[in-house]
Formats: sequence, structure tokens, C-alpha cells
Amino acid sequence: MCMRKHPMFDLEHYQDHGDPGLMPFAVQGAQATWLRLTAAELSGVRTTSELIERVEERYSLSHEQAIRDVEFWVLDKQL
Repeated sequence: MCMRKHPMFDLEHYQDHGDPGLMPFAVQGAQATWLRLTAAELSGVRTTSELIERVEERYSLSHEQAIRDVEFWVLDKQL
């Protein structure tokens, strides 16, 4: 199985460029998906890698599963 080093998506659409981290609507959406993550944890997320890392740690998922979960969440929000 070949894993991509960098996912083919990013969180730029969900970031507040005047303030580091996710915009409030993105924090709320992510919290609705990952109830174990707090608003404080999510508001500091600046990259897709950071979100993947937080999901992986909080839910004790494999790195590959965390990538799939975050990728699905981002793609679902773009539709």
C-alpha cells in the first residue's frame, strides 16, 4: 500500500488569515464530528497535519485512519 506523504487537501478555506487557526464555523463543524476535541484544541489548528495528529491522538486511531477521517470531513465540507 502506497501512502501519500502529503494529503491532497488543505484547511486553507477554513482558516482565518488574520488570526492563526480555524475559523469559528470550522471549529464548530469539527467539534460536531469529533466530540472529544475541545474548541480550544481545534482553534489552534493551523495545518491539516495538526488536525490529523489531534484526531489520531484523541481517538487512538492509526495515522492512516486519521488521515482518511480528516480527508472525508474536509471533502464533505467542500461539497
